[in-house]
Amino acid sequence: MILRRLDDLQRRHPVLGFSYAVVRKYLDDGGIREAALITYYGFLSLFPTLLLGVVIVSEVLARRPDLSAEVVAAIVPPVLQDGVESALASLSASSAALVAGVIGLVFSGIGVVVSAYETLNHLAAVPFRRRAGVAGRYLRVVAALAVILAGTVTVGGLTVASTALTALPALSRVAALIGSFAVAFAVLVVVTKTLLTRRAPFASLWPGAVTGAVAVTLVLNLGASVLPELVRRAGRVYGGFATVAGVFTLLYVMSNLLVLAAEVAAVRHGRLWPRALQESRPSEADARAMSLLAREQERIPAAGIDYVLRDPPS
Repeated sequence: MILRRLDDLQRRHPVLGFSYAVVRKYLDDGGIREAALITYYGFLSLFPTLLLGVVIVSEVLARRPDLSAEVVAAIVPPVLQDGVESALASLSASSAALVAGVIGLVFSGIGVVVSAYETLNHLAAVPFRRRAGVAGRYLRVVAALAVILAGTVTVGGLTVASTALTALPALSRVAALIGSFAVAFAVLVVVTKTLLTRRAPFASLWPGAVTGAVAVTLVLNLGASVLPELVRRAGRVYGGFATVAGVFTLLYVMSNLLVLAAEVAAVRHGRLWPRALQESRPSEADARAMSLLAREQERIPAAGIDYVLRDPPS
C-alpha cells in the first residue's frame, strides 16, 4: 500500500517522476559500471593528456615563457605539476622526435574518449549495427580529444586572464567560474555531437550539457583545494599511493556526475518518465525504456528486436 501511494505520488508530480526516471535509467544502463570504466581510462589518460596540453601551450607561447608557465599552472593540478614538468623536460628538442612523442601522447590519451564514446552510445541506446566502424570511431575519438584539449587550454587561459584583469580576488574567482562553466558547456555539447552516431539536436543536448558543465566546474574548482586534503588523508592508508587514491576519487565523482547528466538528456529526449515503482504496474515510459534497451542489441542490418509487455500499460 505504501509503495502504491509513493508510485502514484511520483507519477503525479513531474519533478519527482523525472528524477526517479533518471536514477532508474542510470541503474538500468549500469551507470556505476560505466562511470568506473571512464574513471579507470580517465586516470590512465590523464597524465598523457595533460602533458600533451602542456606541450601545445609551450609551443604556442614559446616567446612568452612567463605566460606559458601561468597557463600551465592553471591547467595542471599542483600534485601533478612536478611529474609533468619532468616529463616535459625529457622530451627531445628534435622536431621529428617531438612529433613522434605527440603522436604517442595522443594514442595514450584517447582511452578515456573511447570509453566515453561507448558510454554515450549505450546511454542513447544506439543499436550496435548503426555505430561507426573502427576507422570512423577513432576519427571521432581523436576529434573529440582535440576539442577537450582546446577546452582545457582555454579554461587555463581564462583563469590567467581573469586574474590579470582585476585586482579583486573574489571578482576574478567569479569570472573564472563563469568562464569555466561556459567552456565546459561548449565542450560537452561538441564532444557529445561528435561521439554520438545518431542525430543529436542541440535542443536534446543542452539540459545534460548544463548539468554536466555545473558538475565539471564544481569538481575542478573544488578539486584544487580538496585534492591535497584527500592525498594527506589517504596517505595514512595508501602511503606513497595517496596521490593515486586522491585523483581516482575526484575522477570517480566527476564520472558519475557526467553519466547522470547524460541520463538527464536521454530521459528528456526519449520522454522516459514517469517510470513505475511497482513492477506490476508498468507505465508507457517503462515500455519505451525497455524497448530501447532491447533494440540496442541489434547487431546486423537484417536483425530486428521488439520488446512486448504481456500486460500493456493502460
